[in-house]
Amino acid sequence: MVIDCLVLRGQQTSPPISSTEPRIPTRLLRISVFIALLLVSLPIFFGLSFHRSKSLEAPPVDTDSEMKAQTLTLRANPTGADACLRWSHQSALVKDIVYIYGGQARGSSDQDSDTWNNNLLTLSLTSDWDAGSPPLKALPQPKGPPAVANGYLWHNNNNLYLYGGLFSDKPVAKPTTFSIWKYDIAAGEWSDITPETSVSSDSGSKRIERAAEGAGISVPQQSKGYYFGGHLDAYTAEGWSVQTARVYLKSLLEFDMEKNVFRNITEHGLEKSGVPERADGVLLFVPWGEEGILVALGGGTNDTFSQLNVVDVYDISKTQWTKQATDGPAPKYRVNPCAAVASAADGSSHNIYFFGGQNLVPYAEQKQYDDSWILTIPSFTWIQVNTSGQNVPPARAGHSCEMYGGNMIVIGGYVGQELSCDSPGIYVFNASGASWTKGFVASTAKGNRGESNGVLAGPAEYKVPQIVIDVIGGDAYGGARVTKPARAPDQDSPVASGKPGDYKYTTISPRPTGTIATITNADGSVTTSTSSGGPGGNSGSGSASAPIIGAIVGGAVGGIACLVALVLLGAYIWYRKKLQELREASARVAESNGHSGRVSESGLKENSGTLGGIEGNESAVDLLGEEPSFWGVLLSPRRSLRVVNH
Repeated sequence: MVIDCLVLRGQQTSPPISSTEPRIPTRLLRISVFIALLLVSLPIFFGLSFHRSKSLEAPPVDTDSEMKAQTLTLRANPTGADACLRWSHQSALVKDIVYIYGGQARGSSDQDSDTWNNNLLTLSLTSDWDAGSPPLKALPQPKGPPAVANGYLWHNNNNLYLYGGLFSDKPVAKPTTFSIWKYDIAAGEWSDITPETSVSSDSGSKRIERAAEGAGISVPQQSKGYYFGGHLDAYTAEGWSVQTARVYLKSLLEFDMEKNVFRNITEHGLEKSGVPERADGVLLFVPWGEEGILVALGGGTNDTFSQLNVVDVYDISKTQWTKQATDGPAPKYRVNPCAAVASAADGSSHNIYFFGGQNLVPYAEQKQYDDSWILTIPSFTWIQVNTSGQNVPPARAGHSCEMYGGNMIVIGGYVGQELSCDSPGIYVFNASGASWTKGFVASTAKGNRGESNGVLAGPAEYKVPQIVIDVIGGDAYGGARVTKPARAPDQDSPVASGKPGDYKYTTISPRPTGTIATITNADGSVTTSTSSGGPGGNSGSGSASAPIIGAIVGGAVGGIACLVALVLLGAYIWYRKKLQELREASARVAESNGHSGRVSESGLKENSGTLGGIEGNESAVDLLGEEPSFWGVLLSPRRSLRVVNH
């Protein structure tokens, strides 16, 4: 409708056109070009806006979904974002939002029952915040997903999957039939997908149980989730008698999030490597080898604990367990610690940050820890972080850690009897500087000249800390000189060769000014860093949004160029047609003055004031001595092709 009005207005205000003057749609041509450019520009604008909203903001909530969620609310949420204490929960980092589900939480220091919950909280990492006032947000409480603790929240880039967990012991809640629940992040909806799952033909056990207190990890780029160890008892399995002893596990459960297929890995070197039953340890994914490796740390049973001077390593591509001795003084054995991985820009080292946990011996007198350690791989050397003089969080266990760029976010944790509340219970460890900080800083990537680039906004890049460089060599961007385990590896170990191999999900490409490494982290994010050969070199890092936006802009520019070329081609054809009409009109004018014959192209190009070498009336053609140029006709067609009538 707007276009029609513009055209009509152009026709009404144009001067009268003589019947012998060629009708030249000047305004229509200009309006058409303007509309074409507008149509190309709008997708660019909305494409960038849409991408930015997906990568930098929480998913939009549509009205229908919000109303549905409100109707499913079970009860008031006294232990949500404002809990006095939170521990044994499940958490997952998806893009730049941490999701926190269930666990136990107290609304006040004197609460000693009803601590189990199915609260779902979010913690945004898109803006700066102080550790004393993090942007925790409680989402509506739906029916369906059980109130469990010490399970795991698998995730890919679109969904969360709740597996396992303990049911309440005060008051006692009987476990329900095994189920696995999926949370669609974009829709904000939970659904029970148990009927849609199956068990692979090569699974060691065809029966999948709800385990608890095991060690879980997600590998979003492979759409796989893993759960190692844990136990079964009357608070996890339906129909299990309290008179039946707890059963500890040493199997590795794999879940394919694309196919909804379970696989129970109960052999593959478990006996040969002497992998013990355990619960309350941690499992880390390290991008080493073709598919990556899993590293199991800590944990134990009622009688024994896994020492940390020997760790268990699982090769995903070979589905095989091996053991690896570590070097350096190791942390004291413990259960319920937290750990997260940060990789050097060039992939030459992968550093596991390990914090807290507790010792359960003697019984009922457990001691929580507040020490911090780094296990650097492939050296497999333990390095204790000196945190004296820093603002170290109170000792804790049952907390979770999420690595975001160069920051490790510590969430919740049981802090013993001496501290009644630990609210909000969120802490930040600077992995690059190996120090505790007062809050979170949402970094913006810098270009080589140091200017801020909003398009490349992302987490602060990770740099290898000096205490690790002192052990393995290299610099803040990698270049580790220690490329093999310090202690002799098992002959079947995936790290025995000292070569990281061709990991499918990591791209490292050389550049004249250094090395650019694109690392796909265990949380699904993609970090790009530039190594300039030294700590003082320039570097840049960005999220996966940078190449996507580049593709959008590049495609848009190409589309504009193609459209402009088509417009110019059409204009040139129109120009040749009008030029031919001009020649024919000039020939008719010459003929009416007593001259015969058509005006030749050479005649128009002569700059002599004659028509084909014959004297003519200068009023016959306004631009008689010079052929009108293509650009002149395009920019001012009415002036360039004006014919004066007689």
